[in-house]
Amino acid sequence: MLMRKFIQNQHICFVVFIFILLCRVTPCFAEFTLEDERKVGKEFYDKLIENKLIFKNKNLNDYITKIGTLILEQTQKAPFDFRFSIVDSDAINAFATPGGYIYINKGLILASENEAELAGVIAHEIGHANARHVASIIEKSQKLSIATLAAIIAGAFLGGGGEATAAIAAFSVAGASTLTLKYTRAHEEEADRLGLSYLVSAGYYPAGMIDFLKIMKQNEFLSKTMPSYLLTHPGTDDRIYYMDSLILTQYHQKGKKNIIGNLSRMQSLISLDQSDLDTKYRELTESLKKDPDNVDLLYNLAVIEDQLGQTSAALQHYQKALSLSPRDEDILKNIGLIYIKTGKADLAQDYLLRASNLNPDNDEITLALGKAYFASGKYQNALDCYLKLKDKLLDNEDINYSLAMTYGKLNHKGESHYYFGLFFKKEGKKESALFHFKEALNYFPQGSERNTAINQAIKDLESNKKPTPPMDRQKR
Repeated sequence: MLMRKFIQNQHICFVVFIFILLCRVTPCFAEFTLEDERKVGKEFYDKLIENKLIFKNKNLNDYITKIGTLILEQTQKAPFDFRFSIVDSDAINAFATPGGYIYINKGLILASENEAELAGVIAHEIGHANARHVASIIEKSQKLSIATLAAIIAGAFLGGGGEATAAIAAFSVAGASTLTLKYTRAHEEEADRLGLSYLVSAGYYPAGMIDFLKIMKQNEFLSKTMPSYLLTHPGTDDRIYYMDSLILTQYHQKGKKNIIGNLSRMQSLISLDQSDLDTKYRELTESLKKDPDNVDLLYNLAVIEDQLGQTSAALQHYQKALSLSPRDEDILKNIGLIYIKTGKADLAQDYLLRASNLNPDNDEITLALGKAYFASGKYQNALDCYLKLKDKLLDNEDINYSLAMTYGKLNHKGESHYYFGLFFKKEGKKESALFHFKEALNYFPQGSERNTAINQAIKDLESNKKPTPPMDRQKR
């Protein structure tokens, strides 16, 4: 019941934002332009971020984005900067909103049995986005009172909760989607046709799209409830038949079930976030007995052992995984992190440098290498790593703090105070931020760029402007 309410609220959230924004951004019955799409898409995305409905894990987001980018390279895409995000929901669903925003639920990633199935869903949603299906539905909704409909749905969404609110919400969403935001079978056919062509061109196993729909049908049969994906994407049986015919007549390529790789490892990032670690530990231990040389199983078990404080066992399993996959940057990085944690910074550097040589653009590896250098007293090397990251948001890390500490060790007091000021400002600690900014002013000449920036920060804080909110602590 709780999950059903959450799914309903997500659907309501989608419709509420779309219609409220239409009232604000465009006149009723006006053409829904590309610029309108961008504004609506961004506003919707910002609201999801604001309400913490986006699952933030850099590795997982990079993985989904790599698949999406590979597929986009095969398309004549709509004129948008596409963004791929993971919704923090166990419901098996995916959707595209105006402006090139593609959303994949955690539950759908976990339900995928191989990368081709996941890529097929992403390709289908890109098909919806490129064909501008939501925009075309909105443009045809001219007989509706958008403001009235938005108010009704907003009233249900913003109500006091409880069973009555949930029931009203479900009724409102059903009515709204029937009249306005429900994909037609023609939309689904076009998205399937486009998506299948993208999927095949990217080199994936074409039947992955069909296999995923069959999984959804099986889940519906076993659970006696319809998965969210089937609710938002109608005509499943017809879609399976249609795509089966396309594959038989047009797409004879076998394709690959995995191209980017590591789906199992990515799924573990979700499972570890929400599962009982002891239960997961037992499951993985049993799985390894059947498949002792499975790198992903070894990796996942080591991650859990590390979280459970079983550092030696974790290191042993990482080392075995590394012997089977010596160029695996994630394994090298995690071994390095264990050595940092156990006070062996020099050993950590060896592994992290190997990982960095494999992927110099991996921010997590750069951050870990900076920590290893800092722990071994190589502060200039640490600073070089941190400076590469200073304009980036990292999972569970405020780079300003690391910069402040490192500049302090190098006796660059002005820079240290400046970055401490930025850190505390972002944390919402006004007095601490003001102290460090005012101290930093003593080290930068009046009129310099840094002096000007500090004075502006002080002015903002002292004028009671709302400080930059603390960075969301992202999940690993």
